[in-house]
Amino acid sequence: IDLTLNKGRVLGLLGENGAGKSTLMNLIYGLYQPDEGEILVNGIPVEITGPEDAIAKGIGMVHQHFQLVDVLTVTENVMLGNESVKGLFLDKASARQRIVEISQQYGLDVDPDAVINEIPVGIQQRVEIIKALYRDADILILDEPTAVLTPQETRGLFQIMRTLLDRGVSIIFISHKLKEVLEICDDVTVLRRGKLAGHADPKQSTEQSLASLMVGRDVVL
Repeated sequence: IDLTLNKGRVLGLLGENGAGKSTLMNLIYGLYQPDEGEILVNGIPVEITGPEDAIAKGIGMVHQHFQLVDVLTVTENVMLGNESVKGLFLDKASARQRIVEISQQYGLDVDPDAVINEIPVGIQQRVEIIKALYRDADILILDEPTAVLTPQETRGLFQIMRTLLDRGVSIIFISHKLKEVLEICDDVTVLRRGKLAGHADPKQSTEQSLASLMVGRDVVL
C-alpha cells in the first residue's frame, strides 16, 4: 500500500459492500495488523502497529461510526487521548482556542462548547475531522462519510473537503456511491472481494464502467 499521495487530491476507494475497503483502511490506521506486504508513506516503508503510529505519520481517519463520547463537549472529545495540561489541570482554554482556529481555517463552523449528543450528525462528523486536524493529519481517510448524511449535509461535506484540499490535505474517500466518486475524486482505486480490481480516471469514467469494474462483469444500471 503506497500512500504517496499528491497533496490536495482525493483518491477514491470504491467497491461493493464487503469488498474490503474499510478493512484496508483499518490496516493503514493500525487498527488491524497485516499478514504480509508493506505500507509506504511518501515512498518510505513504515511500520504501523496502532493508531498512535498512524497519527505520528500524519494519517487521520474518520470512521463511518463516529468515535465520540456523547456526554462530553466538542473540546473534551477533541482533547481525549491528546490532552494538554497546565500545571495539574487540563488546559481546556488552549485546546478550545485551537479548535476555534481550525474550525475557522477550514470552514467547519463547530461550537467548541457544544455537547455531542445535542448536535446533528453532520456536525458530529465535522468534530471527527477537527480531531484529525488537531493531531496534524495531512492524509485524511473518510470511511463512507456520506452514509449517515442527508443530501444537504453531503453538499456541505464536499465543500469542506474542497477547503481541505486547497490547504494541502490529501483525502482517501471510501464509498460505493458512484455519482459521488465521479464528482469529488481525482483518482479511483477499485477493490473486488478483497483484491485490487483496477484503477480508473473519473474524468474518463462513467457509472457504468465503474460498476463493471466493481463486480467484474457488465451491469445494467
